[in-house]
Amino acid sequence: MDLDLRNVTFEQFLRVVFDHDPEDEVDNKWFWKEEYDVQIDPQRFLDYLTQVCMRSVDVLGAFTVPQVCEGLEFIFCGPDATRRLEQLWNPHVPWQERRACILAIPLLYSQIFERHDDAGCGFMLWDWIAYGYESGTKNPHRDPEEARVQDAMFEALRGMLASSHTETQAAAIHGLGHLHHRESNRLISSFLSSDRMIAPRVRSYAGSVLEGDFR
Repeated sequence: MDLDLRNVTFEQFLRVVFDHDPEDEVDNKWFWKEEYDVQIDPQRFLDYLTQVCMRSVDVLGAFTVPQVCEGLEFIFCGPDATRRLEQLWNPHVPWQERRACILAIPLLYSQIFERHDDAGCGFMLWDWIAYGYESGTKNPHRDPEEARVQDAMFEALRGMLASSHTETQAAAIHGLGHLHHRESNRLISSFLSSDRMIAPRVRSYAGSVLEGDFR
């Protein structure tokens, strides 16, 4: 089934992505019930994603928290998600627009995930975004484009790690593990050695990530 998002307005985009009855079972979620061929315009898609992140309190206010989480799951891990997220590395989209989108993603935590205990998809978000660096499909040592995207993601995650919110810290550590940035382990180690109050669960998880276990 075709899902053409190339020429939709921002308001139409919001309705298509978020205006659904949320389901707990993965196979029952609207975007897995049918096989979707999702068509996007790269620059328009990243612009809309940036707006969702930067203005989430305002633009997502009409939807319930479960609807928001399910819509974000569609964007970041639903059908054709790899192709959508690939636009972050698309050299045909101006770099400043791609970088702005990456740096806006942490706002989902401060504006959505930290305000609602049932907003549970935040932990996996950076796993979906940065997994290519762990799997080896992204090689920052060989490709300058992949290197600067990795650096921007590291900057975003570093800001998240400065949060006082336990779940945001855990999500940042999870993302730093998958990102495989040259400074990821140093940043996590510095976080652990700081004089900040760190929840035992987060401290334990950070130690596991340093040992290579990102679960």
